[in-house]
Amino acid sequence: MKKIIIPFIFLFAAVPFILFAQKKDSLRATPSPIHKNVIKLNPTPMLLWSMKNVTLSYERILNKRQSIALTLGYLEFPSLFKDSIANLVALTSRNKYGINVALEYRFYLMKRNLRPIPDGIYIAPFASYYGYKFKNDVDVIPLSVDSAGLIKGGFYVFNAGIELGYQFVFWKRFTIDLIFIGPSVSYYGGAVNFSGNINFEELKTINQDLYNKLTEKYPMIGDYVINKSFKSNGKLDLFSIGFRYLIQFGFHF
Repeated sequence: MKKIIIPFIFLFAAVPFILFAQKKDSLRATPSPIHKNVIKLNPTPMLLWSMKNVTLSYERILNKRQSIALTLGYLEFPSLFKDSIANLVALTSRNKYGINVALEYRFYLMKRNLRPIPDGIYIAPFASYYGYKFKNDVDVIPLSVDSAGLIKGGFYVFNAGIELGYQFVFWKRFTIDLIFIGPSVSYYGGAVNFSGNINFEELKTINQDLYNKLTEKYPMIGDYVINKSFKSNGKLDLFSIGFRYLIQFGFHF
């Protein structure tokens, strides 16, 4: 774990020296921002998972070379199972929802940018959170009088990293914001809990089927994110490396 975190510590420590190494006269020559605000829409979650997903971002220009941005969104993922899980429980109802939040502090690299911000290349430390909860009423198979049960759980991810991006401003109003790369240290946590008339071995089978469905539907997750202990106890608790990249369309005012 230390080998993963140490490079990011050095990277964060070096950022202020990189950004403030420019001369003061260069800053004076920088054109002033035309407008102070940008409202953006991130369509990626809509295209990947569900049209119900809406993620909006607000960027506030602080001065000639810095801004702060806040992102907030609603998440909903497609169902992993249609009617049953591992042929052991039948799903009778579904309830699921999630959120994503991100905070960035952007430094626009003025020696590379000729137009006033938020147009141009930038580097930004960021922190983000993704949380998702679900609850399903189930019937244990084979059906019996007291076969009712409940599967519920939640998963969350905390990310801290640094990103490189470029924002285009067209006609002084419309923006396209591209984050090319954003490596991060990420913590993955959460658990799946089952209540009902089922034994430990059957529960392991349910977790195994859930694991298989996750890696099948989201192949980029795989063993990279979900550790093998999830198969036996349904719990997720690990640090790993994450990445942030996206495109946003905005209005500058």
